[in-house]
Amino acid sequence: MNTGDLEPDWTVDIAAEAGTDFTVVTSWRFDAYRETTNGQVPAFSDTDPVVTSGVSVAQVSVAHEWVTGETDTAGVLHAVPVAVWPGGREQSFPGARIVIETP
Repeated sequence: MNTGDLEPDWTVDIAAEAGTDFTVVTSWRFDAYRETTNGQVPAFSDTDPVVTSGVSVAQVSVAHEWVTGETDTAGVLHAVPVAVWPGGREQSFPGARIVIETP
């Protein structure tokens, strides 16, 4: 992805272990962290990501629709989709990353 691009959406596919049922998740959040020389700093938190069911209840795609300014700085971003289960328990799914380059 190049700096300034707003397409495509940043989509993270999640496949959980058998017995997981993502259809009962009460809400999702898409947190992103910018990689720095000293670790990672929060970049943004999307409290209304686009969630698409997978071929089974243990699969889901969580997507962030870019907002102007979020891709203006070159570097590496790390995604952490967060499922909020009934009762408020949160479960994170880190591991996705995207590189934003200067064209």
